[in-house]
Amino acid sequence: MSISNARFRIRSSGLTVLLLLFILPGALLAQQKEMSLTSSKDALALFLEGREKAENLEDPGSLFEQAVQKDPNFAIAYLFAGRTNQEFRKNVEKAASLVDRVSPGEREWILAAKDQAEGNPAGRKMHLEQLLKLHPADKRAHSQMGFYYRSIGDDATALRHFMDAVKLDKNYAPAYNNIGYSNLSLGRYGDAEQAFKTYIKLIPKNPNPYDSYAELLMKTGKFDESIKQYQRALLIDPTFINSYRGIGNNYAYKGDYVKARESYQLMFDKSSDDGLRDLAMLSAVNSYLAEGNRDKALEVNERRRAMAEKADDDVSLIAIHTAAGFIFAESGELEDAAKQFEKADQLRNEPSLTPAVRENRRFGGMQNRARLFIARHEFDSAKTQLEEIRQYVDLRKNPNQQRGYNETAGFLDLAQKNYAKALEYFVKADSNDPYVWYYQAVAEEAAGDTKRAAVLYAKVTTWNQLDATGYALVRSRAIARQLELAKLPK
Repeated sequence: MSISNARFRIRSSGLTVLLLLFILPGALLAQQKEMSLTSSKDALALFLEGREKAENLEDPGSLFEQAVQKDPNFAIAYLFAGRTNQEFRKNVEKAASLVDRVSPGEREWILAAKDQAEGNPAGRKMHLEQLLKLHPADKRAHSQMGFYYRSIGDDATALRHFMDAVKLDKNYAPAYNNIGYSNLSLGRYGDAEQAFKTYIKLIPKNPNPYDSYAELLMKTGKFDESIKQYQRALLIDPTFINSYRGIGNNYAYKGDYVKARESYQLMFDKSSDDGLRDLAMLSAVNSYLAEGNRDKALEVNERRRAMAEKADDDVSLIAIHTAAGFIFAESGELEDAAKQFEKADQLRNEPSLTPAVRENRRFGGMQNRARLFIARHEFDSAKTQLEEIRQYVDLRKNPNQQRGYNETAGFLDLAQKNYAKALEYFVKADSNDPYVWYYQAVAEEAAGDTKRAAVLYAKVTTWNQLDATGYALVRSRAIARQLELAKLPK
């Protein structure tokens, strides 16, 4: 499993996981004059034990929770404590409130975490650059910068930082996991396999290396071999629930959706918190979509909504209503889509959300409105909304939101049959998203380039990575179009 969060079109709406994105640099522990971690030896021991386990996904955060109980002013430990969205937001703010008491390195680390949580990648990058200046020879600081570049889709630069971590410590196991995933994203499967096998060699009794290697096998279409590797992970730790998801994904790609959902149910049953249970249900939603059973997908999505409402989790509910709206919109049921998007918009203004979180969620609302205008062929309204989005992203300087703008602009031109212009926008959208590839193929086919369209449809059908809602919606369509184009005269 990648420790930097797989990027989904509709993300898991439970716990906003930053676990492993903010593991304290060893350099801070080595420099006793600057160290202000905690005055409690017991809290520090718990923190260090938690760090060792968390870096390879062996602990969900309980040791960090114990650490802050021992020392309520243990600033950086708060970044890991807590299991829900509400707890996470509260703990990040708590850590940030204590930055005047910590060392310079800790301060940059905590403020980078705060900026990430608030959707401010420019601020996050600035603080991580300062961290690297303070600790240029720290493997974890380089890993943090790698995570940043991965989060904005720059896997080539991310890979260089993960390689720097290995140069500093050739036995630093987590770096090989990240080297593997960066190479996987870059299509360098041989290099990815080598990295994952080194990861296995370094910590053979940990489930995560086998889980990561299984994901590579799934990506390359070796579904049965992938299942065996996921099962090896579960033999080591039957509670390593991510492997149940991987097994389910493999069965879905093999066309056995019943077995896929059996595995997702095991994931749900063995999950320790609502965030993980939500992810299991989301995988079930996606399996029904891939199978073509939209009504059942929406039924499971309603179960997600009920669980989030019971937990009073507004952040989760925004994502869940957005997912429903997205599914309805892709089905052409625009009135139902509008109702779901409106519910998400109402939640974006809930006082339980911080101003920074509300502002960051506003982008999603603007995109949803633009897509509805486009689907209704209300092009003037769509252009007005799109201009508002452009001004927003120009101000925010968020690369992922910039890609989102380009995607939406591409849809507008596609709907207006401006195929060449649509393709210009799509190529500047998320280059690692099969949902975008599918609509690129649609534009290419409409423009008369069936050869290029066929290549893109094939790329969609063989993506084979962890499930995502957008991919689940377009994969079967891509397969159908690929078969139709194959029948055309050469």
